[in-house]
Amino acid sequence: SGAADLSAGDLATRLSYFLWSAPPDQALRDLAASGALLKAEVLAAQTNRLLDDPRSADFLRPFLHQWLRMDRLDFFRFNNSLYPAFDVSTKEAARMEVYETFAHILRQNRSLRELLKSDYVVVNGLLANYYGLPGVVGDQFQVVKLPVESPRGGLLGMAAIHGMGSNGEHTSPVERGAWVLRKLLNDPPPPAPANVPQLTRLEDKLLTTRERLSMHQEEPQCASCHRKIDPIGFGLENFDAVGQWRTEDSYERAGLGRKTWGVEPAGAFHKGPAFKDYFELRDLIHGRADDFAQGYSMALIQYALGRSIGFLDEALIEKMVSDAKPQDFALRSFIHTLVGSEEFHSK
Repeated sequence: SGAADLSAGDLATRLSYFLWSAPPDQALRDLAASGALLKAEVLAAQTNRLLDDPRSADFLRPFLHQWLRMDRLDFFRFNNSLYPAFDVSTKEAARMEVYETFAHILRQNRSLRELLKSDYVVVNGLLANYYGLPGVVGDQFQVVKLPVESPRGGLLGMAAIHGMGSNGEHTSPVERGAWVLRKLLNDPPPPAPANVPQLTRLEDKLLTTRERLSMHQEEPQCASCHRKIDPIGFGLENFDAVGQWRTEDSYERAGLGRKTWGVEPAGAFHKGPAFKDYFELRDLIHGRADDFAQGYSMALIQYALGRSIGFLDEALIEKMVSDAKPQDFALRSFIHTLVGSEEFHSK
């Protein structure tokens, strides 16, 4: 591509804004000035140096915010009379858990798969207490080993993720199912058609969440997407609107009364395998690490190059995934392939 190649100085700038959100430091400028930065092994070493530096937190937060749509956590006020334990500081700790977990995996260059399922959490004392994990004290986020039967570990065990899939009062299986399809399985559902009847029209009926959604599915324009989305969302119904584990749910309406029912998480992927509970659902999602790796690669390209993905990027996405796979999807491998790519080196 000759003329369109970035100069060493521009490459230093792009790398530094990608991984630090800041201009290059002296070391990077010197390597650019000598031209050494254009050597693959020097560039790889610098990429690691920038990632090892605390300043990489300024990559991590905006990237995760954009990729996982973390802004949803601030879409609504959580109902404090319903969920007194999920106060401002718990919500902030829950948000930090997402960042700190990713930071831990990135620092140690562990597998991307640990975001789908892991035998540990990265929490502080407050969040450990919220999750019922004894013996963790202090404000420092730390790696805590989980008991075998824990629903925690990985994004699907995090309160922040479940909070984003609620309206601050009730869970939204549709929102959660769509998020899993978009962010974990790289299989985004199409946007809802404009003339969709709102679920809110059923608010004055005492229905279970499943009844409410199956009435909604009677509309033909809703059914095709909901067949894909809803079973996944129902598989996560053991988590309440603030990510606490529960086995029953209820709906209350002034003047109507209250209805309580047991959570039924069993379901099946549309045209895919069945699961009897959340744990089997999580295992099935964990088994689709290739799909997750593709979504992660796309998000990295969008973030690093500041543009949306086009079909011309398919070869790069493919290469990022295939380079990472023999390394068990090591988190940094994707970044190294991207930084070494022609796309990253072109204007």
